[in-house]
Amino acid sequence: MKTIIITGMSGAGKSQAIQILEDLGYFCVDNIPPQLMVTFINLCQQSATEIEKIALVTDVRGDVFLEGKDTLLAEYKQSKDDIRMIFLDARDEILVARYQETRRDHPLTDSTSNLIEAIRQERIRLEHFREIADEVIDTSDIKVRELKQQLIKVAEADRDNSKPKVKIYSFGFKYASPMGADYVFDVRFLPNPFYKKELRNLTGEDQLVRDYVMSFREAQVFYDKLEALMTFVIPQFAKVSKNTVEIAIGCTGGQHRSVTFAWLLNKALKEKGYETSLKHRDIKRNRLDH
Repeated sequence: MKTIIITGMSGAGKSQAIQILEDLGYFCVDNIPPQLMVTFINLCQQSATEIEKIALVTDVRGDVFLEGKDTLLAEYKQSKDDIRMIFLDARDEILVARYQETRRDHPLTDSTSNLIEAIRQERIRLEHFREIADEVIDTSDIKVRELKQQLIKVAEADRDNSKPKVKIYSFGFKYASPMGADYVFDVRFLPNPFYKKELRNLTGEDQLVRDYVMSFREAQVFYDKLEALMTFVIPQFAKVSKNTVEIAIGCTGGQHRSVTFAWLLNKALKEKGYETSLKHRDIKRNRLDH
C-alpha cells in the first residue's frame, strides 16, 4: 500500500495538497495526530477492502507535536519503503500575507497573540518532520497547478534510498536568508561582478560572469572545498533515510556569485549521477537596487 504523509507549515498549502491527492485516487484523511498514524496505516493494510494508496495530513493542531510523540512515526517511516513524507513550506512573509488575506487564526494563536511568534513556534515544533521528509516543497512562489505537478512527480516516483535528491538554489542575503536549508553557504567574500559595468546586467548563468567569478584563486579554492564536502556528505543522508538534501548559496543580490556557484555545483553533482534541481530565487530582482 502506497502511503503519502503531508505535513508542513500552516498556510503552506496542505489543504490544496490533500485535494490534489484525492483527485489522484488516494484515500485521504486530514488532521490525524502523528502518534495515531501507524495504527491507522496498519488498519488500512488489514482492511477487507483493498486500499492501494492513502494520503494522511498532520500538523500542529491539537498540540500533538509535544516532545516524543512523533518518534514512533519517524521510526516506522524509516523502516518502510512505501511511505513518503512531503513537507510543505513557505517564507514567513508569505504565510503572514496568506493569513491576513483569509483572516483565519493560526493554530497556535491560543498560546500567543503574535502571528510572527506563532509561525516561529510552529517551525520549531515541525523541525524534526522537515528533517526526515522525503520531499520539501516551497509553495511561496508557485500556483496550485505547479503544486499539482510536483505532487504527481512525488506520488509516481519509485523510492530510491541509494542516492538522495539534491535541491540547490541561489539567493540574495539582502532579500532575507533562507529557512530550512540543510546547508547555507555565503560567497559574499568574493569580488562582486555587479561593480563591473560590462557584467552588471548579466547573471551567473552567463559564461562571462562565471569566468570572472572563478578567475580569483579564493573562488576556486572555496568551490573545490564545497564540492568535496557535498560529495562526501550527501551519500551519508541515505543512511538515515533522508532522501532530499537542500543546499543554499547566497551572495548580496543573488544574481552573480551565488548563481555561479549554484550552477557549477549543480553541474558537478549531475555528472556524479545525482538527481538535482536548480533554482535561482532572486535572479530576476531589480539589479539597480544593490
